[in-house]
Formats: sequence, C-alpha cells, structure tokens
Amino acid sequence: MGRGVPRPVARVPGLPGVAGVPGCDRRTGRLRPAPHPGGGAGRTARGPTVTLSIRTIATDEIDAFIRAFRAVFGGAPDAQDLARARLRLECDRSFVAVDGRDEVVATAGAHSFAMSLPGGGRLGCAGITLVSVRADQRRRGLLTRLMERLLQQAHERGDAIAALWASETPIYGRFGFGPAISTVEITLDRDHAALQHPGPVEEVRLVDHSLAREAFPAIRGQVSATRPGLLTRPAGFWDSLLDEETTSPSGSGPRLHALLPGRAYAIYRLRPDWTDGAPTGQVVVSELHATDAEAAAAMWRFVTDVDLASSTVAGRRPVDDPVLAMVVDRGRTRVAEDWPLQVRVLDLARVLSTRTYGTDGALVLEVHDRQLPEQAGRWHLEVSGGRGSCRRTDRPADVRLDIAALSTVVLGGARTTQLAAAGRVSEDGDDAAAHLDRLLATDVAPWQEFMF
Repeated sequence: MGRGVPRPVARVPGLPGVAGVPGCDRRTGRLRPAPHPGGGAGRTARGPTVTLSIRTIATDEIDAFIRAFRAVFGGAPDAQDLARARLRLECDRSFVAVDGRDEVVATAGAHSFAMSLPGGGRLGCAGITLVSVRADQRRRGLLTRLMERLLQQAHERGDAIAALWASETPIYGRFGFGPAISTVEITLDRDHAALQHPGPVEEVRLVDHSLAREAFPAIRGQVSATRPGLLTRPAGFWDSLLDEETTSPSGSGPRLHALLPGRAYAIYRLRPDWTDGAPTGQVVVSELHATDAEAAAAMWRFVTDVDLASSTVAGRRPVDDPVLAMVVDRGRTRVAEDWPLQVRVLDLARVLSTRTYGTDGALVLEVHDRQLPEQAGRWHLEVSGGRGSCRRTDRPADVRLDIAALSTVVLGGARTTQLAAAGRVSEDGDDAAAHLDRLLATDVAPWQEFMF
C-alpha cells in the first residue's frame, strides 16, 4: 500500500487504508468479524451483485469495528488500542457499508478538527481515517461512495477542509486531495549535535503525565497560531496520548515528558542498545514544540544529550525546522522525507478569504471539482493589505486547475509553478502561476505532526 504499511501501522492506530474484514450480527445488528474473504460464508469477487447500504456505527460497536479493521493489517488491537479508539472515534462520523447478508464490507470515518491557516485563522477540518474495503469487494465503487459520503457530510457540517494520511496516495487524488504538507525525519548524532546557542537547558524538567496533560496543550496552542497546517487536538486525543497506562513499544523505554514551563515540551522514549560494550541507544522524539527560538534550542539540547544514547531521531518534523539552522555541524544532520499530509479544500471561498497572503494582487482562478460541483467555476481572488476576498466572476481565467492542485498549494507548502511545469495547471500569460505563488507565500512552511 504505497510507501509501506508496516511502519505507520506500528506508529499510529487507525491509519487510513483500503482493507478491512468486519461483519454484523443478524440478530443484534452489531459488528462481528466477517469470514475470510475467500471463505464459504462470503461471496467471491465474481459473485452476484448485492445491494449495499451505508450507515453509521453505534457506541458499542467501536471495539468490533477496530478489531475488524486491524485484522486486515495482520494483527489485533490490544486493550490499549481499544481504549484509545473509544476516546477518539465519533460514531456519527464513522461509516460502514453492509451487504444483504449483514456483513460489513467497507469502513470509513472522520474526526472533527480545526486547521490553522496562514495568518493564524482556523477553519473546521474533517480528519479522514479508517478507510477500508474488504478484498473481495474492491473495484465496485464502494470506496467512492464512502469518500463522497464523508466529503458531503463534512461540507454539510461546515468543515472547510478535509485531511488524511494516505497509505496509498494515488487513491485520493481523484477525490480532490493533494500533498499540501510535507514533513521530514531528522536524525542528530550526539557527537555532532552541538547547537549555536543551547538555550536555558537547565530549566527543562521531566514531568509526570498529569502535569504534561495540564501544560502541553497551551504550548501547542501558541505554536499553532503561527504555524499553518497544525490541527487542533481534541481532548480525547490528548488523553490517549498522555495516558498514564500507555505501554512502551517493544525495545523502547517508557514515554517521557520534558517541559520548559510555558515555553516548550517534548515527548520521547529511549530505545536502548549496546555495541561492543558501548551504549548506542537512540532517543525517539514523537513530539517537540516550542514557542520561541531560545526555548526550542533548550529542548533540542535536552533531547540530544540523553545518557546511553548516541543519536536522536524525530519524525514528521516541518521541512523548515529551526533545529536545522541551530546545529553547528549541519553536514552531519541527516534529513529524510517523511509522510505528507493530504489536504482537500471543501469551501474554496471561505479558505481563500480566511488565510492571509504574502503580497497584494488579484487573479481569476478557474477550478474543477467533481465531488463538490457547487465550488467549481471561476473565482476572483483579490488581496489587499495581506487580506483576501474570493467571489464568483465571469472574467477570463488567469489560472486553471482542479481542486486537488489548489488543495496542494493553498497552504503555501507547494508551488503552483511546479504543478504548471508538470502539466497540472494551465495559465494565461507567462506570470500567472508565479503570481499565485507570490500571493500564497508564507513565512513558515505548513506542518502537521500527529497521525490520526
């Protein structure tokens, strides 16, 4: 499935995908594991066409829903996974497709987030997750029906954006999603992790889960006001992230919480190792946020100077992470491409009127949108004083693009000129795509760190 399923499944519960094997009990209507896709109780891919109905799940179906979804990835959820799902899932946004034999053959869901836009404004965002179609039901339009149901529901609820982490990226472009937020994995060797200015590292303290739960959200909230792309983290996500009972992944130590009060925090684990009698462990940073440069330097210094570790790795970091400019020996810092967040604009006018812009100017965009035809057509984007307005127009188009291309560039993390060079955007005149890039330019790259 695209970039390799095992890695994200191990890291984050509920990774979006396209497989699942749940079923439903005839008497109770509750979900139950379905037979093997090739088994006698199911029907083969060449079997008769059966009318399928799509419905939401009930609260007491969450465990079976997750068990069935997980089975397709070669494992089973433990008690911790199920508890996490109970905290996070929204039943009225979690769908199943059920056939005439009461077997669930497909699933899909969404979380209710809000996304930060350039300039600090926030708009509702549907976090699409748990997308699956049972192997014997593929290529029958189920995925399309589920995705269109999710997008329409999100639009009706007032969400202006949808986002997802894709296990198979090519699937979602046809639904208007584009890789709007790139991330990187950064590895720092301890011997070469000296910083230009280490910051007040002596003020950093390890804290327990209860203090972390109290202090961390406010810090992240401050960061999200200045970093486009970050999603609000609902209480259930915070509770499951900082749960006192959370067990450690195999081979790793307990989760640790580092705090610079009011300014920065980090969540990390030590993965111990020894080579020829010398400690060669690795610090694995799952999250690090700071409200200012000095605090960021202090926290990075703290997590790169842990006893028994020879390196520190942090995944899903922003492509312009300040730590890359903090290290003295940049050449020894390893940076690798990590997962991109796929974004989909659901309310074009509201998104373009809410975000701020890099310069003033005006353009007419002609947008194609198959799923939401009400936002297709020509739009006049006018920016004055860094604020934009977006209205319907019959003027000739300067830039023509589909909604997936617009969704890719709308946060300023990708360039319209690159898409034009790839044949995905057309322009009237030599400078129209470049002018749109200048309008959409941001001071910092968009970022989103937690998976869902």
